[in-house]
Amino acid sequence: MALALLVGAGTACTSHQPPERPERLPEVPALAPVGDVWPGALLTVPHKLKDGRTVRPVAMLSADEIFVMAGGRRTAFLSLDVRTGRRRVLATTPKWASCDGCFDIHLSPTTINATHIILLINRYEPNSQYEREPRTELWTVPRSGGPMKMMARLPTTGQGLVDDFEIIGDLVFWWNSKGIWSVSLTGDETGQIFPNRDLDITSWPWAYDGRRQTVVNLVTRQEKKARHGDDVEFLDCGPVWCAGQVTSYPHEVRKTVIQRVDGSGRTTVPGQHLSLVPPIRDRFVLLRPPTAPSDGVWGGSQLGTSAQLYDRCSRRAALLGFPDRAKAPEDWNEISLGATTTDGPIVFWKSGGGRYTVVDLSRITDPPCTD
Repeated sequence: MALALLVGAGTACTSHQPPERPERLPEVPALAPVGDVWPGALLTVPHKLKDGRTVRPVAMLSADEIFVMAGGRRTAFLSLDVRTGRRRVLATTPKWASCDGCFDIHLSPTTINATHIILLINRYEPNSQYEREPRTELWTVPRSGGPMKMMARLPTTGQGLVDDFEIIGDLVFWWNSKGIWSVSLTGDETGQIFPNRDLDITSWPWAYDGRRQTVVNLVTRQEKKARHGDDVEFLDCGPVWCAGQVTSYPHEVRKTVIQRVDGSGRTTVPGQHLSLVPPIRDRFVLLRPPTAPSDGVWGGSQLGTSAQLYDRCSRRAALLGFPDRAKAPEDWNEISLGATTTDGPIVFWKSGGGRYTVVDLSRITDPPCTD
């Protein structure tokens, strides 16, 4: 806006003119595949069970067990041992779930504690084709196996679909772009937190206000302003660390800045920042590969079908997916994130041969982060 005013006033501003476009882009080192950089973090999971049902990875239950959802007339939840290949059926959805179009399971906010897996389920009236407002419920799956049980029904009328939830003591907190609400497990509504604020919860109790660029503690209500250079835009912050896009000209390779909330510890990494994705566990950053914007992006999801994983503690980066779409298997699909658990989500994609490649971020611990 200031530049436009200067030009309109007839003021010379040649210092703001972009440099001439170079004949070719600067060379950017090719990324090594994630299996070469962190081989111990790589797992494989079958895409289908022996009975033909398709599988979707959700989260790690332990070092060797992964929690998956299997499709079918009645959805099943299983534990797969990635070392031995053995599987255990933990639970199957109740009889009410045997209808078409009457429920969906929101896997991203799945919560795992010592005894149970807690799922967020939206239940619709049969044959409503998802057009009416659903009943939003929390259902538990015992880690040792057993029937699913409803834990709570969230009073979400008029709020829209729930993005995520957190259970603290006997309170359930849930949120979406319209706000943050809470209710006790006994069903007594306790109201809305920070009304009229569009907050992105990064890890409870921390949230980020992208409009004000502040990190918010939802319990103490303290806020801290994120500081950054004039060349940074689209900053997204976790409790301590942030990632943001460095301003660039159309012909330049995109770069991402990684820094603390107070602006210190700044590092610049080749690759495009993914908006609304702060550093995972204040350590890992997901980026687009370091190419020019004109090279395009494969796939329709935010991660697409080729992405970069950067570890700020070791300052190492690796390629997720395939470097060349032409060399990818026919059943290759977009890179996905699993549930947002304490240890961070798993990252997975179909890698051919009827299998998923899964990256378990909790296995990347060397070197340990000290700040």
